[in-house]
Amino acid sequence: MLFQSSRLGAPVFLVLLGLMCPVSASADTRTVRRGDNLQAVLNAAVPGDIVLLEAGAEFVGNFVLPVKSGDAPIVVRSALNAQLPPSGRRVHPSHAPLLARLRSPNTGPAMRTDAGSHNWQLQYLELAANQDGYGDLVQIGDGSSAQNTLAEVPRDFVLSHLYVHGDSLLGQKRCISLNARAVTIRDSYISDCKGVGKDTQAIGGWNGPGPYRIENNYLEGAGENVMFGGADPAIPNLVADGIVFSRNLVSRPMAWRAPIIGTPLNVSAAPQGGGVLGPGIYAYRIVARRAVGQGTIGRSTASVEATVAVSVSGSAVRVTWQPVADAAEYRVYGRTAGTQDRFWTVTGTAFTDTGAAGTSEAVPTSAGTVWSVKNLFELKNARNVVIENNIFENHWKESQPGYAIVFTPRNSNGGCTWCVVEHVRFEYNLVRNVAAGINLLGYDSGSPSQQTVDVAFRQNLFTGLSTSLGGNAWFMLIGDAPREVVVEHNTIDSNGNAVVYAYGGNSADPREIYGFQMIANAARHGTYGINGQYFGYGNAIISAFFPAAVFRANYLAGGAASRYPAGTLVAGAFTDQFVNPAGSDFTVRDGSPLKRAAPDGLDIGVDYPTLAARVAQVAMGRNSSVTPPRAPSNVRIVAR
Repeated sequence: MLFQSSRLGAPVFLVLLGLMCPVSASADTRTVRRGDNLQAVLNAAVPGDIVLLEAGAEFVGNFVLPVKSGDAPIVVRSALNAQLPPSGRRVHPSHAPLLARLRSPNTGPAMRTDAGSHNWQLQYLELAANQDGYGDLVQIGDGSSAQNTLAEVPRDFVLSHLYVHGDSLLGQKRCISLNARAVTIRDSYISDCKGVGKDTQAIGGWNGPGPYRIENNYLEGAGENVMFGGADPAIPNLVADGIVFSRNLVSRPMAWRAPIIGTPLNVSAAPQGGGVLGPGIYAYRIVARRAVGQGTIGRSTASVEATVAVSVSGSAVRVTWQPVADAAEYRVYGRTAGTQDRFWTVTGTAFTDTGAAGTSEAVPTSAGTVWSVKNLFELKNARNVVIENNIFENHWKESQPGYAIVFTPRNSNGGCTWCVVEHVRFEYNLVRNVAAGINLLGYDSGSPSQQTVDVAFRQNLFTGLSTSLGGNAWFMLIGDAPREVVVEHNTIDSNGNAVVYAYGGNSADPREIYGFQMIANAARHGTYGINGQYFGYGNAIISAFFPAAVFRANYLAGGAASRYPAGTLVAGAFTDQFVNPAGSDFTVRDGSPLKRAAPDGLDIGVDYPTLAARVAQVAMGRNSSVTPPRAPSNVRIVAR
């Protein structure tokens, strides 16, 4: 039986489903069971239908959402279950047994859209990794040159309560490719989007016009957890326009900082007969290896050296070690102590060196293969963006210098001279445990681009910016002349030697940053505070790089007041100004000089109680009671 079709007649079912999407009064429910032809059902569905997949069943294929006439949504989802989270609650991997699973049999996506398709909703589904982690797992729109006009762009999609994930061992290049118009992604869990030696994203888009609403998701990626831009759009003059990014947990496991493959332990070597080795000291180190996705073989850090003394000619050496989880093979490097220069490959955990030549290669001395990590959130071609009420966490220096938030216009392949980052608001976000804060660039440093303009950072907490994560722990790197940048009411808890570092041009003609405002921020000054190229820190940098800047009521703990504009506060230990910074409570304490000392009558630094309320449920994946995000007056969100 291909599928079952029945009229929706049960009022209770309509009520439950109506919470997720509108349906027509004559909608059909098309039930798809294990072994049925899902693509045939998708082809036959009409606007208003519900395609109901058997919970726990796996459907293998490269499924396509085709073009339909009519704008009533077609919903594709797993069967209802009372244990599934409602709207506003994030799905979790523990819900996987209750979800239908879609999986690609090859390197193509498990689900993609046809050119011009529209009004589909995917709900309560698991989408598992492609073969060897290649390509896009879900494609909403087409990022290739085949989509080169707006008429071909898919539109009006809702992705909710999806569990989208790469393979834990092999990763996934891109979990959701977003190149469409009018798309919502919410209440979903997207993970293990990772790779070696290449960019990977939980969500990445470069050839879609927007608008996009991305809210209440867990987004786990290695390269860039979320990125807009990065490749030249095939549609002329296209800029992703109208992005609302709210209440998301943008993270990755700290375990990803370590080599992917464990180091072999308990290596031992003992002499025995049956070889051609002569008397002497022999030494061995073991390297574990396996595939790590997308055609790449990874390796472990080499083990500690095991040495053995051979006293008679005609000997062999038996080397053993503890197995490494998921290793496919091992290279045994020997023989001279400290400079092993050959290896032998085995699949077990023992090897006998009889004196055979082996393959010439020096033992690797660097750490083992790691996932390629770049940043947590990046804009390369986007305008009218609201980023608020999110948690960004766990970022270190690996493939890039370590900035967590990156706004850098990029004409990546030389054909996007219109690429721009403009009209962006970054407010009420918690950024924690990162190697550095923000990288803000005015113009592409490689190919022509438009100027970054109108970017505001307000009411954010940056905490745990630490050089121990490999970066410089600066709050902001800013250069090459962005314009109209506002930095207001942020608290920065960092051990870096600077708060802001400006660069660009040369000492005779620095690239000025016009319209810069830095008001009511609280930070440790470090050695250099407001620093940059060519000039001394403090007033000299402000005068050279930020002409006519507004620099008011900032607290730079430990700095020299004489180096900064009047009204800059420097006295008192940074940690003494807050209720419990060790416990992550950055509420300004009563009696602090920061209390109600901002020009607007508020405390200097972040309004921590408000921020805490806004992000209180983000880690748990639940909506809080705060008002949903709205477009501010200075950000032009355009409904489409």
